[in-house]
Amino acid sequence: MMHLNGLPVWEVAGVISKLAYTARTRGFTFIEVLVALVIIAVGVAGLVSLQRTFIQSSVRAAERTAALELAQHRLEELRFTVYQDIAAGSDTVVRDDKTYSLTWSVAPQYFNGQWRTTGDANLPDPLPPEPDAKSVNIEVAWQQRGGEDQTLTLEGWLGRLTMRDGGLAVTAPPPRNEPRVVYNPGAAPEVIAVKLTEDDAAVAYQVKETTRPTPTVQRTGDKLTVRFDTVTYDEATQTQRVEDFITVNCSCELTGFDEGGLTPQRLTLIDGRLALDPDGGRPTRKITGVPNPDAGDQSELCLQCCRDHHDNSTMVANGTVYKHDTQRNQDGNHRHFRMENGVLTQATGSGAIYDESCRMRRIDGWYAMYPDWQFYALTATSADYLINPAGAEIYTDYVRDVVKALVMGDPLPAAPDGRDMYVYPGGYQLIGRGIYLDDMSPEHESVVRQAIVNGELDWISKVPFYEVNLTLLADWQASNEPVAEVTNEAIQTIVNVDQDYYGTYSRGRVTATSTGASEMTVTAKMGNASVLGSQPVHVNEQGSLSSSLTVNVDGEIGDLPLYSITGNIYCLQFNGQACKNSHYKDVSVTGVGVECTFSKQGNADTGSFACNGIPAGTTTTINFYKDGFSFNPSSKSFVLLDRNETVEVIMQEN
Repeated sequence: MMHLNGLPVWEVAGVISKLAYTARTRGFTFIEVLVALVIIAVGVAGLVSLQRTFIQSSVRAAERTAALELAQHRLEELRFTVYQDIAAGSDTVVRDDKTYSLTWSVAPQYFNGQWRTTGDANLPDPLPPEPDAKSVNIEVAWQQRGGEDQTLTLEGWLGRLTMRDGGLAVTAPPPRNEPRVVYNPGAAPEVIAVKLTEDDAAVAYQVKETTRPTPTVQRTGDKLTVRFDTVTYDEATQTQRVEDFITVNCSCELTGFDEGGLTPQRLTLIDGRLALDPDGGRPTRKITGVPNPDAGDQSELCLQCCRDHHDNSTMVANGTVYKHDTQRNQDGNHRHFRMENGVLTQATGSGAIYDESCRMRRIDGWYAMYPDWQFYALTATSADYLINPAGAEIYTDYVRDVVKALVMGDPLPAAPDGRDMYVYPGGYQLIGRGIYLDDMSPEHESVVRQAIVNGELDWISKVPFYEVNLTLLADWQASNEPVAEVTNEAIQTIVNVDQDYYGTYSRGRVTATSTGASEMTVTAKMGNASVLGSQPVHVNEQGSLSSSLTVNVDGEIGDLPLYSITGNIYCLQFNGQACKNSHYKDVSVTGVGVECTFSKQGNADTGSFACNGIPAGTTTTINFYKDGFSFNPSSKSFVLLDRNETVEVIMQEN
């Protein structure tokens, strides 16, 4: 209710009304006129005061809005400043006859388990030449009408590598669950950085790599979800293109024709650079499906997968299909199957149940459907082969040669030389890596071929290829297990503490035991099945690719036998969840008088240790330690070692 100097408006109106009535009946006395004038004066004064307060509030709000706009404008200017030149500063801006003073501070931010800045005892060592991010604090100061000083503060974070489609982070990014993968060729066998140029002397070029140590694998029942990122860095512009892929398998039910099905997204050439095809992801009339209601718990992405993973005649004519098929249905759709007693049986007609797998990529924050993975080459190596700069260079040259052969229609090159292993008894990790190439339009492929013919050294930067770590997804076999065997455990990612089930598994881990040779072979199915590590859902996926290397074991030095002490390290967080890679960081395995190593390939991989080539008769103690964790056992002693020993260790967060 409105008041005039403390009196409700209706009371003031009542007084005036009574005065008017009195005036009509008997006139005013001098006292009554004075009282009326006083009341009216008080009311007018209240209105003037109210109006002044309103005007002052509006002015202050406008000043604060202007200050916020100036701070945001400064933050945007810093965002587009060359990263190395982003530094603290100050400025003065006049707007609407008001002077605003801007000052901004810049603090370097490094990621080492969590975000850390100057002065933190846990900064990375050695310190990178440039921080991973810079936090900016912008303060705007001005003087309000009346002389009061006011300030406004805005915070923001600027990343070292700016994403082309990314936005500005206005708060500190949350700590990641995995260590940051730095582009440092040869430093990690899990990350292969392929230079997108054949010019060895180039100083400005692009680099393409799968950033996660291994794909993130999650099993739900008999369904798998596999996720990884592929990043293309541009050294010249300090930008990156991030491709966040997820591949799922689902159980679906055929429905019927629908207008809501979408065509696949894909990369194409725009102005000579790879970019999303603007014609991708368009609605089209075709057969669709829905998740099988009787399949139990499935990924939410199965709604898209079942609905969209179908083709029609128009898509076939345009060359934009989800799956290749030599025997398409009359409407152009590829065939669908379900596995019955180990045999793929075709599913036809509305209501038919079928198995499906789909590849998706995150676009504008949402996963969008992509064509199936096209798998062309598989290579087995040791971890040491890829750590060695010479081996890494041979392999990355091989990747470029494979992609060139696929584009030009030539036979694939032979697998890289020098991959066979010569080892003492002990544990060693093998790596399996696959090469994929997406379909290109005839126009796109013609441009790439012409670039190769013209001798353009960066032709491969125009090709949508991918190099993926399949170590934990492919199958491994050893030809002579008494000499050296290899792990090929079932994919298991659900924690069951009661059964000592730690949500990890091992594949490609060699245990060499005695003198001799054993051939190690890695095999993966075709298409999406190679990425999912699952059974094929289409007859085209029943084929496979393989790669082999020989492990040669020398079990003695002179007449003295050699043995090993190896084992797995299983880890649980304090809350009972499986540990992540970050929890395994800085695990220490040391032996008295012997050399031991610790290995961890990714979130799904079981941590393992190996003390290799120990002479017979050695007495030693192996110790396990990490700050903040307890180990059972924390140490294990061996007296006069006379055989290969295995130790299983449980590691739990305190």
